[in-house]
Amino acid sequence: MKRIKHLLTLLLILSTSYVSAQLEYEERIELETKDGYSGEQILEFGKEGFIISSISDKSTDKESEWRFQKYDVDLKLVQTESINLSSKLSFNESYVDEERIYYFLTEKNGNFTIITIDAKDLSITKTKGIMPKKTYVGNMAVLDDIAVFTAKTKKESFLLTVNWKTGKKKVLPISITNFKSKRISVSNFQTMKKEKEILVYVKAYKDKKSFDTYIIQLNEEGEKESVYNLTKNIKENIIDISTSKLADNKYVFTGTYSQSFSIFSEGIFFCEAENEKINFINFTTFLDLKNFLSYLPKKKQEKIEKKKAKKAKRGKEYKINYRIAAHGIITVDNGYLFLGEGYYPTYRTETYTTTSTVNGVTTTQTQTRQVFDGYQYTHAVLSKFDKKGKLLWDQIFEMNPSYKPFFEKRFISIAERNQNSINLVFANRNKINSKSFSFDGKILKESESDEIKTDFEDDKVKRSFSNIDYWYDRYFIAYGSQVIKNSEKKNGKKKRKVFFINKIKFQ
Repeated sequence: MKRIKHLLTLLLILSTSYVSAQLEYEERIELETKDGYSGEQILEFGKEGFIISSISDKSTDKESEWRFQKYDVDLKLVQTESINLSSKLSFNESYVDEERIYYFLTEKNGNFTIITIDAKDLSITKTKGIMPKKTYVGNMAVLDDIAVFTAKTKKESFLLTVNWKTGKKKVLPISITNFKSKRISVSNFQTMKKEKEILVYVKAYKDKKSFDTYIIQLNEEGEKESVYNLTKNIKENIIDISTSKLADNKYVFTGTYSQSFSIFSEGIFFCEAENEKINFINFTTFLDLKNFLSYLPKKKQEKIEKKKAKKAKRGKEYKINYRIAAHGIITVDNGYLFLGEGYYPTYRTETYTTTSTVNGVTTTQTQTRQVFDGYQYTHAVLSKFDKKGKLLWDQIFEMNPSYKPFFEKRFISIAERNQNSINLVFANRNKINSKSFSFDGKILKESESDEIKTDFEDDKVKRSFSNIDYWYDRYFIAYGSQVIKNSEKKNGKKKRKVFFINKIKFQ
């Protein structure tokens, strides 16, 4: 499980024997939002329950109190623990696995602190250390006792490992033959816990508009095992990538690509490598997906198809660009499933004033500027490839999350897996939608739940912000904030603002 994140969407794989999707609301609790703590986050740990983390509103200039509350599967509070941290510490990165929560915090002078919370008993480990000078730390993951980070300075890009129990750190330089360090960038990495491996995805810039993607395989000690070029003699640039290991030294890679130097993707790639050699790599543009435009209004679809036809007559290819949050490969008996979520950046116009004095004359001007306002998610693509990377089918469905995140999020997670069907469950505003597909691409069923319930009859929800995560077995957890009005006083109030948690069973 990567980074702490709120999930709006859930992927659940079920057998086709389930002919209908029903939601049963088993438990609900409402927590006062004005209890002296804020910034609540929910972190699920299966049958161990879940943890709510929050920070005290009474933090001083010297210390901040971080609180962790453990609840069981019946939504009963069973334990609370707190830790005081220096207010000089700034949140940098975080990670959650099946057993613990990990926070990485830094100070301006380079000191860092790793806080680890055990999900079983809320025991807290605190480890301190000093960063290498003028180092910026990015993505975080944990492999056993080692926390792994992407890191860079002005001169080079590398990996940094820190033992979260002892604080011992190690710098892992990244080098590619015939490329200077300034032309090498670590785009991301993937920890493979079962295989005790770390795969590092490296961009080696050939010129200002193109780069090759190299795979560097490290063992659990951070020692280099292999290096190979995934895109040798290929003009496409890899944007996102994820890996699945099939056998010893045999891997499948998939993700998105672009033929231009851009953060936007033009399609999906699929690649197989064995013993550091590429068996095949295939590229499929989004417009080659039969249903990719199906979420758009009909007139817009027709307009794009006309542009595509005009380009084709001139022997050229019409392209559309999207940001895609790609997921890891889903392996099935006769192929692979690719899942990705499309989104685009949004901006709002902000008005501000400036005052200046020239020759004793003061002038005030009102100006406007464009401010980033989060990513709007629009749709998801589910497609199947055969064992040779050939596209077999694709399905598209619309998404309408209740909020716009300020960084790329992968909202879909896998609950359980078999070889019959795949069921997608996701939150659309304050309802839960379900779409089920067979492995030959047919839609088996679709359903939509009622609105997420509140505590009392005649409650009217004025504002709602909700998320839904897979929890355990066939249970989900829905949570968020609501402003609720009732004509009669409930708990002494007609209007209440609450942080709610619902336990929901999917049948």
